Amino acid sequence: MFDAQAFGMKLKELRELNDYSMLSLGRKIGTSASRIKSWEMGESVPSASWIVKLSGVLQVSADELLLNVMEESVEQKEDKDKFKKRKVLLRDIHLLLPELNKQDLLELYTLAELKAMQKEVTS
Repeated sequence: MFDAQAFGMKLKELRELNDYSMLSLGRKIGTSASRIKSWEMGESVPSASWIVKLSGVLQVSADELLLNVMEESVEQKEDKDKFKKRKVLLRDIHLLLPELNKQDLLELYTLAELKAMQKEVTS
């Protein structure tokens, strides 16, 4: 999954690192400053041919330009998966122990996480 916002931040960082304004970068690759701005703001996504041009001018490989964007998306997905698993686990615990309130469930879950981390460290 491509994260347009993360790509925009990466593009802006590389542009500034190379001391280009939006206008000068646009001229270098043959497009407008408004298109560069649109990419940096995550409002649109450059095509593969623009990625190749950008990577050449910014002196990074296309993979390098896109790699962190993809990794951030994977991390975000992992966070969402972890949240879903937590929600399911809390629901299941509540079904087994209906007398526990929400706060008690969260404390129990936190203790279980701490115990799991402690077990990982010691093994």
